[in-house]
Amino acid sequence: MFSNKSFLTVVVALLLYSCSQKKMKPDNIYNYRNYISYTTSGIISTSDVFEINVTQPVDGWEDGKEISSDLIEVTPNIKGKLIAKNNTTLQFIPLESLQPNTAYSITIKLNKIFKEIDKEQHTYTFQCKTIAPSFSIATNSLQSYDTNWQYVTGVIKSADYISLDAAKKLITATQKGDKIAVVWKETSKKSKYFDFKLDSLQRFENDSEVLIKWDGKAIQSTISDKEVMVIPGKNNFKVTNIQIVQGNQQHVIINFSDPIKKNQNFKGLVTIQGAKNEKFVVDGNLLKVYYDSQISGTADINVYQGIENSYQYKLKETYQNSLLFEELKPEVRLLSSGSILPNSKELKFNFEAVNLSAVDVRIIKVHTDNILQFLQYNNLNGDNEIKRVGRRIAKKTIHLIEDASQNTRNWKAYSIDLSTLFTADPGAIYRVEVSYKKEYSLYDCDGATSKIVKKDEFSEALINKTAEEKEALYWDNKLYSYTDYDYSWRDRDNPCSDSYFNQTYARTIAQNLLASNLGVIAKRGNQKNYFFAVTDILTTQAISGAKVSLYNFQQQKIDELTTDFEGIATYKSLNDAAFAIITKNKNTTYVKLADGNSLSLSKFDVSGVKTQKGIKGFIYGERGVWRPGDSIHLNFVLNDADNKLPKNHPVRLEVRDPNGKLIHKKITRDQVDQFYSFPFKTSTENITGNYNAVVSVGGAKFTKQLKIETVKPNRLKIKLDFDKEVFSANSPMKGNLQVNWLHGSPARNIKAEITAKVSKTSTVFEGFEKYLFNDPTRNYYTEELQLFNGKVSENGSASINKKMNVGKNAPGMLRVQFLVKAFEKGGDFSIDAFSKKYAPYVSFVGLQSPKEDEYGSYGTATNKQFDIVTLTDEGKPIARKNVPIQVYKIEWRWWWNSGNDNLSSYNSSSYHQPYKTIMTNTDVNGKGSFNLKIPADDRGRYLIRVIDPISGHATGRTAYFYDNWWENSPTDDKEAAKMLIFNADKKKYQVGDVAKITFPSAHISKALVSLENGAEVMEHQWVKTNKGKTVVEIPITKKMAPNFFVNISLLQPHAKIENDLPIRLYGAIPIHVEDPATNLEPIISMPDAVEPEKDFEVIVTEKSKKPMTYTLAIVEDGLLDLTRFKTPNPHSLFYAREALGVRTWDIYDDVIGAYSGSIDQVFAIGGDGSASAAKNRKANRFKPVVKHLGPFYLKAGQQKKHIIKLPNYMGSVRTMVVAGNLIKESYGNAEKTVTVKKPLMVLASLPRKLSPGEKVTLPVTVFATDETIKNVQVSLELSNGIEVIGKKTTQLQFQKTGEQMAYFELDVTKANGINTVKVIAVSGAQKGIYDVEIDVVNPNPISSKLISKKLEANQELVIDFETFGVSGTNDATLQVSSAPQIDFANRLDYLIQYPHGCIEQTTSSVFPQLFLTDLFDVSTKKENQIQSNIEKGIKRLGNFQRPNGGLSYWIGENFASDWGTSYAGHFMLEAEKKGYVLPFSFKSNWVRYQKETARNWKPNYPNYGGDLNQAYRLYTLALSGSADLGAMNRLREYKAISNEAKWRLSAAYALIGQKEASQQLANTASVAFANRRYSSNYGSITRNKAMALETMLLIDDERTFEFATSIAKDLSSNQWMSTQTTAYSLLSMGKLLMKNGGKSIKLEYQIDSKNEALETSKTNLERKLNVINGKNSITVKSLVDNPLYVTIVNKGKLPLGNELIESRGFSTQVVYSDTNGNPIDIAKLKQGQDFKATVTVKNLKNEVVKDVALTQIFPSGWEIVNTRFTDFGSNSTSQARFSDIRDDRVNFYFDMQARTTSGGTKRFSVLLNASYLGKYYLPGIQVEAMYDNDYLVRTKGTWITVIK
Repeated sequence: MFSNKSFLTVVVALLLYSCSQKKMKPDNIYNYRNYISYTTSGIISTSDVFEINVTQPVDGWEDGKEISSDLIEVTPNIKGKLIAKNNTTLQFIPLESLQPNTAYSITIKLNKIFKEIDKEQHTYTFQCKTIAPSFSIATNSLQSYDTNWQYVTGVIKSADYISLDAAKKLITATQKGDKIAVVWKETSKKSKYFDFKLDSLQRFENDSEVLIKWDGKAIQSTISDKEVMVIPGKNNFKVTNIQIVQGNQQHVIINFSDPIKKNQNFKGLVTIQGAKNEKFVVDGNLLKVYYDSQISGTADINVYQGIENSYQYKLKETYQNSLLFEELKPEVRLLSSGSILPNSKELKFNFEAVNLSAVDVRIIKVHTDNILQFLQYNNLNGDNEIKRVGRRIAKKTIHLIEDASQNTRNWKAYSIDLSTLFTADPGAIYRVEVSYKKEYSLYDCDGATSKIVKKDEFSEALINKTAEEKEALYWDNKLYSYTDYDYSWRDRDNPCSDSYFNQTYARTIAQNLLASNLGVIAKRGNQKNYFFAVTDILTTQAISGAKVSLYNFQQQKIDELTTDFEGIATYKSLNDAAFAIITKNKNTTYVKLADGNSLSLSKFDVSGVKTQKGIKGFIYGERGVWRPGDSIHLNFVLNDADNKLPKNHPVRLEVRDPNGKLIHKKITRDQVDQFYSFPFKTSTENITGNYNAVVSVGGAKFTKQLKIETVKPNRLKIKLDFDKEVFSANSPMKGNLQVNWLHGSPARNIKAEITAKVSKTSTVFEGFEKYLFNDPTRNYYTEELQLFNGKVSENGSASINKKMNVGKNAPGMLRVQFLVKAFEKGGDFSIDAFSKKYAPYVSFVGLQSPKEDEYGSYGTATNKQFDIVTLTDEGKPIARKNVPIQVYKIEWRWWWNSGNDNLSSYNSSSYHQPYKTIMTNTDVNGKGSFNLKIPADDRGRYLIRVIDPISGHATGRTAYFYDNWWENSPTDDKEAAKMLIFNADKKKYQVGDVAKITFPSAHISKALVSLENGAEVMEHQWVKTNKGKTVVEIPITKKMAPNFFVNISLLQPHAKIENDLPIRLYGAIPIHVEDPATNLEPIISMPDAVEPEKDFEVIVTEKSKKPMTYTLAIVEDGLLDLTRFKTPNPHSLFYAREALGVRTWDIYDDVIGAYSGSIDQVFAIGGDGSASAAKNRKANRFKPVVKHLGPFYLKAGQQKKHIIKLPNYMGSVRTMVVAGNLIKESYGNAEKTVTVKKPLMVLASLPRKLSPGEKVTLPVTVFATDETIKNVQVSLELSNGIEVIGKKTTQLQFQKTGEQMAYFELDVTKANGINTVKVIAVSGAQKGIYDVEIDVVNPNPISSKLISKKLEANQELVIDFETFGVSGTNDATLQVSSAPQIDFANRLDYLIQYPHGCIEQTTSSVFPQLFLTDLFDVSTKKENQIQSNIEKGIKRLGNFQRPNGGLSYWIGENFASDWGTSYAGHFMLEAEKKGYVLPFSFKSNWVRYQKETARNWKPNYPNYGGDLNQAYRLYTLALSGSADLGAMNRLREYKAISNEAKWRLSAAYALIGQKEASQQLANTASVAFANRRYSSNYGSITRNKAMALETMLLIDDERTFEFATSIAKDLSSNQWMSTQTTAYSLLSMGKLLMKNGGKSIKLEYQIDSKNEALETSKTNLERKLNVINGKNSITVKSLVDNPLYVTIVNKGKLPLGNELIESRGFSTQVVYSDTNGNPIDIAKLKQGQDFKATVTVKNLKNEVVKDVALTQIFPSGWEIVNTRFTDFGSNSTSQARFSDIRDDRVNFYFDMQARTTSGGTKRFSVLLNASYLGKYYLPGIQVEAMYDNDYLVRTKGTWITVIK
């Protein structure tokens, strides 16, 4: 085992600095005082920056701006950036860490900064030196996992910051030759302090040794050594080490070889000489012994044989030893905090010292004129850059002990009368520093001293200077430091060494003092209105006539105020004030008005809606979800009553898609009484998801989320009601389900399903939002339950009564998400989704934590108060006794998973080591608290867990108790001591009531009661307090609605404190106010039932005849019910509870002596402790029924009529009025739901799409709502291609009102494209019509057959061909070229028809089309189609753009695609040149992104293709006119630049006119391209050749023809090409033909007895042919003297079932199962059945495959159950990076890992429903690597049937 204290002593050698360069001498800063005010100096960290401050502002130096690095020279040379911090400060930021133990000379060229400067002062040189690398290693006590394995934790401390990777290289350990795992706590990548663990130390039968070695080479340190640690044998239970812990409570730690048995009596078994009243604490292998008195000198310790370990073995031998109790090291510490001395007559400075005979006292004065400059970077007690603003005015050595015999060797308090050292000037700040030297030490070193042999070179010039002379030079800014900063880091804690005393900051305590009696409370509202209250600190009396001067951060005076007789001054400013100076007579107080300095309100209930600059706004729409392509009617209501805006002030709306891309923007001044209308239309191409609408006005912003999804309106009204809002574990769920048709009739005897998904959720109770109620040690996994599956009754109802046996081990409240599906008899279904809470416990316990420090941790050795609350499951307080709080220290446990002897592979987890248990109670208000103090030695991460002893619910959190080791430990947290808890007599008040506020007080106190809201201080009053408690009455007025806050500052006289309270307590509570006058009550008058396609009248009035402005919307319930949309209510927002908008500052925490007693108590009085609180047009199946009108102004007492007509629709609509009155600030809404029906109505159910050859049963529901309807004839009108099998009409007989079904069998074999189905029901004069569009689509891809012929000069040729596709899909095109044929058309069709739409494929589909009309003579129709394709492509590509300007690979991804951004941008630039308009802001954002990425690019040698990406990026920037020549030159000089990158970079140089550089690159580039996989840029050899051809065309390379021939050959072959290769090959060949041209074409052709003559000067010609199904013949005759090349492109879709089956590289399997996971046969499924499709894809090769696409098309009769937009959430699961859910298919896009890895198999599942009766085709599954033809799977399809 290690020596005493388990400390590894590491010998540190200071490295001598040597350099071949000539040493530079620093200049005397005094001689440059007119130019330089400050520079970095002394010893610095390798992570530091060099700072230079000049005396005068410099033009162009702006915060964050990069300045030319030519201004400075650094020796030794290091690269970096020169950044302006402000107009007088520069920082040189090294790009890499500085070298350790190195002297740096920095020369600044002043002549480049100042115009007029003496020649000899053109440059100024200063020096500093980095810390010499050094480190120490300390280990803690040996601990056990079990009888076989042990571990030891330790820490590495470094003199300077080092990386974690470097720290890991410092230490190694072995046991019996086997390497021991060193496990690191990776909390920081760079630090001075790293925790580690020597893990899995094996215990053998006998003692063994662990060899520990350390070596500092990794950090350039010469330290290296080794030590042996003894691991006790299994049968050797013994004491391994004794450690003495000095500190606030001296104690001894005994380390045993095994864990100690708890609950044994150690009294008499452990004795320590001189120890009294011992107390024992067991901690694993450690026994901690505490005792009353302090022991010094030598003492004997005995550990006797009776002690047992946890394995029931007793100590074998008695342990005896002598311990040396070291005395306390020399030190000083402050007795009190604060800076303000309220009684300037008694300038006393109090401190404690130990083992010191004397101290040195320095007084530094910050002059009054410099205070604001000081406060810019400091609080009152700061010392940052104090040399700039202060100077030492006094220094004295104070003798504490005259005779060493008087030294008690314990802490002793002392007081210094500062008035004997200086006379205080009013308003000045005095910094008192107390330090000590080695000669003052009374520590007994017994001759053991340590001296530093070497002196630092910077001290050489000062050898002959006295200490006083050195300090004088320092304050004159002629010297960097007056202290000797050379010390041995190893000896920094050795009180017998010089280094212990040479640490100036570690051995100095300091306190800033300001003599002032002025107490100040300052408040600021969010409209920059200020409130100041000034009192006498000694008496609390208000001070009138005090001057309050306000300054901005630049110390410019804003204004000056004077306090009135109450000591109050108020002011409204246009600008923020940074400082306030308050003066009266000889007293001055300063207040720094920074947000971070305001009083913390984290313990108080001040939450709510935050007002923005006195402006409120309300955005609303007409519904909760929209389909892509719908119009959205947004409205905005503005309330600027608290901050009036100019008339006709503009209001701006911006709408961004889920990627953050701007898709709509409008600025308007049009409004009606502050109602603004913003209608806009979406596009069918818009992505689905959550959009964000932002309205900006007057500097305020308001947001609303918009849901855009491919929804289908409900046709049934579903209502599921439960008897409770929160379900309880003790009682069943009881509810009633009612299903009606939207027009009101009950849905009789139809099938319904109710599914409940139970998942964990955050637990929040109203009024207790700041408490945590979830247990971090418990987890709950989502469960799905079926609550109902059956038919509703004749009345459409069903009862629910089911107990859920879930959540027994839940972390807190659970969320139950309900999905209700109601199935029409025709197969279609409607849904309803909502959620409720489920309480698995009868009561809950909550935990509220104190505020953490800026690092998110709590200090050690200080009491921290935690609050708890106990509530019922309904959130009502309940008392609990003996509530246990369990505190665990979280350690890491490591174990192996590869056998006992192989410890190379580890897994990690956490386990909780018991630490302590605390018991507490909660009162009748459910409130309680406990204190927790963690000693400094036990620092670390803890779990705090609170348990409800009755219900078993628990809550908790993890917390860090940790002191930053480079800082002193903080003082006790006094937040609890400063809190004033008070209450009001009611929770809510009406205008006219009187609120009574009661707070605890003393009879000598005075309170400032301030009434504040979300914007300002409304009222205030000073209150003289009574003994015990004080009651304040507050009349409630209209302006206090909807709420305000009572903020109380309770002050006590400084000199007459008679209790334990601080001199200032503060607190705030909310007061809720209701004002009936703010409510508007619109009335809607309209018929209870209306008929479609007929006018009806809507009359709008106000109940009390008040004037109002309103909007009117009428929306079908089938859309509103999808999201349970509520009619917008502006009153609920404008009168929602507002957050406190006033910040408060005061100076009382800075008053010395502000705390008179205990700081661990909170003062409260009885009562509640806190206040409660597409490329072609598609069928439009789902046309929304929406009418939106307004805004309108309605005068007082009037009414307004609106004439409305609805389309052919049956169901119900909701009429909604949203109203407001700006002058009265009153708001309201109204709604009325009416049925839309006729005496005779009809509905039909059809799939979302159909395929040719399918047969579908068309169910028709006929509704008779009038008794006169008896005989009904139902017939169909169908478009060509759809036929009725059997009867075309049906007769129905109605005996009573209700609905009946009719069924028709439809055959869609001959149908194609958009078709229509019209159902007509007729009964006498009554008629009902249901008209619907439907797409009939063959899912097979288009196939092509080519017939190519050479037509000699003036020759006539007959070409016969036969169509092969199904009817309606056949097409043929004549292509003629005067040059050898390149298969442009077929390759281009492949791009256009490729089904997947990533960034690359979208670009590839349109890029070659840009040049098609330049090459081809095409028909006008084809030319228009090409233009439309390009415009759609541009629009779609705009949707890929991220907010940063880059483009993602898939729409919706959060990161940009490197190649895709350049490729798509390249196309956009070329399109712009062709005259196309790019999306709004696309180009500027794209250029910005490309520039930034180009600048930041660095070579990555293993990543082949990265330089090509950079070269392409630079090419596109050059093409855009924004070339980055610097980045181009850097890439050109890149030694490993690839051949592909050379060709592309050559093109970039050519574009900007640098032909020489371009040609040089091309000359070094090869024409032989390597066959590599190009996963990052989707390339191939042919693609790279095509890109090189593009370059050759730019530079007129002689190899152009050779390359073109090769590419043309590839294009005309039958070989597979990716979309990228195809597109770029077509693009480059197109550019070649455009540049070189070709011969003209003239010919005649005849087909189907029709003749046509064609002539063009272009190289290519294309015409569409009119063909018939079957055999066709065309005659072509040449009319030119040169050969022509003729091709007939014959296209069509193969019949269903004729797909080709292929399999290479991948395997795939699809499994269909029911909702319980049981496999099912899908050949025949019953209508209405839910089931799941799960596809498994496996990679059969051992290599990574990128960009894989899985396409799964489903039969027309199945519905994809998509609940993503509802409260139920998604029903599908996938491992895809992008998923695209359409009406009939799901596309998944992902990457596959190698076969041997877990990522080599992926699974995807989709929930489906067999909805529509009929026979349908299920296509096969296709999986393909989109850029690698070696990976493709295509399976066979099958026919399926949906039956009853």
